Amino acid sequence: MECSVLYGGLGPYVNILFDRFAASQRRPDVAVRLFLSLHRSHRVAQDLPLFNSLLDALAKSRHAAKAASLVRALGARFPPDVVTYNTLADGWCRLKDTSRALDLLRQMAESGIAPTKTTYNIILKGFFRAGQTQHAWNFFLQMKKRGSKDDSCSKPDIVSYTTVIHGLGLAGQLDKARKLFDEMSKEGCCAPSVATYNALIQVICKKGNIDDALTVFDDMLQNNLTPNVVTYTVLIRGLCHAARIDQAMKLMERMKSEGCEPVVQTYNVLIRYSFEEGEIDKAMCLFDRMSKGEDCLPNQDTYNIIISAMFVRKRAEDMAMAARMVMEMVERGYLPRRFMLNRVLNGLMLTGNQQISRDLLRMQEKYRRLRREIRL
Repeated sequence: MECSVLYGGLGPYVNILFDRFAASQRRPDVAVRLFLSLHRSHRVAQDLPLFNSLLDALAKSRHAAKAASLVRALGARFPPDVVTYNTLADGWCRLKDTSRALDLLRQMAESGIAPTKTTYNIILKGFFRAGQTQHAWNFFLQMKKRGSKDDSCSKPDIVSYTTVIHGLGLAGQLDKARKLFDEMSKEGCCAPSVATYNALIQVICKKGNIDDALTVFDDMLQNNLTPNVVTYTVLIRGLCHAARIDQAMKLMERMKSEGCEPVVQTYNVLIRYSFEEGEIDKAMCLFDRMSKGEDCLPNQDTYNIIISAMFVRKRAEDMAMAARMVMEMVERGYLPRRFMLNRVLNGLMLTGNQQISRDLLRMQEKYRRLRREIRL
């Protein structure tokens, strides 16, 4: 049955409302009340998939305890399935409470519900998220051991290996991560995917070994894997961090020639590091390309990077540029923080930009009225 029929035409929007209310630290109860009132007020079917959607919104917004209490209260009406348990486990893991996530694994067994690969991968990632690297490694080894006994659900898959490689690398165990990466193909369990290569490249870059990361990138190409925007952006960041801006710029052009369009994060990295290296013209040239919509439009982070960079020299023309950036970001729908607005105003006053400061003050007053009008 189509979602629009099942949910009385509200299907595509119910999950958005759940996410909107659950994401607020003070309003998870609103999401719960919305769910409970849907059948009465909008004739929306209250079934287990919709209940799981509510739990997912609560879990992802760090309200795992609220989600767990709902399952206890409404379990008879909505008997938990594997999705329910996975959602709760993910919620506890996001809070770094892996002991509660493991309790759910035991509850699943007691309820006769078989864990899936997703269940095991959620807990595996949860251990790394909680900084419990040794527990994660032991859990991974248990998955391999059980998987070798024809328990296909617990046998590590490509997601498991990618999670472990990334987690070990972030924990400073890069050699162990590399060894596991090399073992993947040799053991015949599963070949590294683009995501696996991305994970390894990222942790190598974080260690500052950009040349090693580029070697892994070349190996990826030799294995006929197509790099994606994450691959290129991570390498570009690594090159920029090593003060190799020109090489990073060439990599972005290569990225485009390969049919992989840069995203706003790619541009933001290049703009930020160009400013840090004193390459102001190069940074503004990149911004101009974004403003024209050549690949992507600037976002709030883009404007914040440029405005902050204008305070390095604190010249009159730099303060004028900062003010223009504030006005432009408002025109694009981004509301500047009060601290930033006041900082730019002070900079304009100190450098004698009286007229631009008055224009900014008028915009500030309009901005305040807008805030009052659109308050939810």
